[in-house]
Amino acid sequence: MYIHTGLLLIGAAVMVRAAVIEHFWTIEPVEARMPGLFTRTAVGVNGQWPIPGIDAMLGDTLVIHATNKLTEPTSLHSHGLFQNGTVFYDGVHMVTECGIPPNSSFTYRIPLQQTGTYWIHSHSKQQSAEGLRAPLIIRDPNEEYEYDQEIVLPLEDWFRIPAHDMLKQFMSPDPRVRFRPIVPYGIIGGACAGNKVLNFSPGRTYRVRLINMASSFDFHFSIAGHEMRVIEVDGIMVREHTAHGVALGVGQRASVLVTALNSTDANYEFHADMYTDLLQMPRYNPLNYTGTVQYAEGARVRRDRRDAWTCVSDLDLEPLDREPLLDNVSTYITLDAYSGVFSDQTFRHSFNNHTYVSPSVPSALTALSAGAQAHDPQIYGRQTNTYVLNHMDVVQITIVNHDYYSHPFHLHGHVFQIVETGHLRSRESKLPLDAPVRRDTVVIRGGHYAVLRFRADNPGVWILHCHITWHLDLGLAATFVEAPELLPEVPDMLRENCVAQGISTTGNALGDKGPLSCDAVAEDPTPYADQFESLDPPSGWKLVSYMLHGGDDDID
Repeated sequence: MYIHTGLLLIGAAVMVRAAVIEHFWTIEPVEARMPGLFTRTAVGVNGQWPIPGIDAMLGDTLVIHATNKLTEPTSLHSHGLFQNGTVFYDGVHMVTECGIPPNSSFTYRIPLQQTGTYWIHSHSKQQSAEGLRAPLIIRDPNEEYEYDQEIVLPLEDWFRIPAHDMLKQFMSPDPRVRFRPIVPYGIIGGACAGNKVLNFSPGRTYRVRLINMASSFDFHFSIAGHEMRVIEVDGIMVREHTAHGVALGVGQRASVLVTALNSTDANYEFHADMYTDLLQMPRYNPLNYTGTVQYAEGARVRRDRRDAWTCVSDLDLEPLDREPLLDNVSTYITLDAYSGVFSDQTFRHSFNNHTYVSPSVPSALTALSAGAQAHDPQIYGRQTNTYVLNHMDVVQITIVNHDYYSHPFHLHGHVFQIVETGHLRSRESKLPLDAPVRRDTVVIRGGHYAVLRFRADNPGVWILHCHITWHLDLGLAATFVEAPELLPEVPDMLRENCVAQGISTTGNALGDKGPLSCDAVAEDPTPYADQFESLDPPSGWKLVSYMLHGGDDDID
């Protein structure tokens, strides 16, 4: 159910709409049909799946009344929104809230202070992979670019196997189990891949908003016979950049302008190809999913004969506002990403050998209740990989990916400048333009690194994590507690949901109210020596390897 109320604020130069965009979401199991393929249970909203998107304008207030009809807690994260002053609506289970318990409700009330292409998804367990995800578009009343029409095109992967069963497989210490093939299916714009039609009229310019809402796979998008101009990435407007294709890691978004041809003699194939560099599976990787750009019903379809993707690079993009490179860095953090078998006999991911384990008290509530101790990272627990940041410091993070496959790293509460990227073995690096591009999600390929900068100007508790569902669930996350002395008050409904689940709303990561350090927790898993991901896969599989020790499968 959706309710829209609003008024017009009239200023000296512009008339701005200030509206309350109100949605009532009942989060519940629904029947998800893939026509001609299979039917399974998904997590939907108000009996619908895929879930319809949300549209709003800059200055609106988004209100979502969420009621949980699942058998486990749920939460909603508005991916890419800074939540400045509203950290407790960021929706991260056991970071900013305790989750909405079954048969309970919570209201997210978010002033919309940004424009661009975003999405909403669950940040509890594997519910996003199970379908709890939807586009969120925030429009600017004074758009930087002119276009005639808009197309929102979410790109999703979908599996026959329930996500919790997939997670069990990926946790196995046995690579023969871990690499057992799981075939994905593609959903393009809410339709089964191959069935999506984009209707074009000659001469018109279209803004196509691309959103990778998948759980595991990259998407590479292109249109045969058409040129695209990239104008937005992750909510940041950029100078027009011509490209044949756009590559999106999980969680990334982009807007492209496409001007339709002046003829209706033919229709054209578009590609939304799914790809992962974890495994090469005959017939399944890449999965060349297509749809049709239609000028005239029944016209012949022209296809692109190119064999390789040629996609725009982040470092070739320049933001329209030309924000200069942040200087005077005061905080330097290095995060080494590894994966391997841990002491609890599970395969896990880690930063600096610490695999993320949720605390017993949400980290934001620990920060709010700890007083002067809120600046001590130990109280948040060793396994939360917590760093405490001072207000307005310039922070530089170097993320080093020691795995042989890519990780799309997403930072909550901020966008970051991409300062440098490079290859670990060759030490070849690439620097940005004078004004570096800003994103909230960056893909770091196996055996590569990236240097990121942002200003700590948003008090809150924010996580940085890989946005591949399974990698986050297996521990690839870190926590930034930013200016804890400036955190806002907690909504009453949030505290009530914690109490209803028997979760403390005060104390350190263990729920202790005293000054006890959480630096050592016996049950936390630790990595085995020499058990990081460097094992050969089962016979018949080929790893696309960037292992640092070298090997015949290495790819430059």
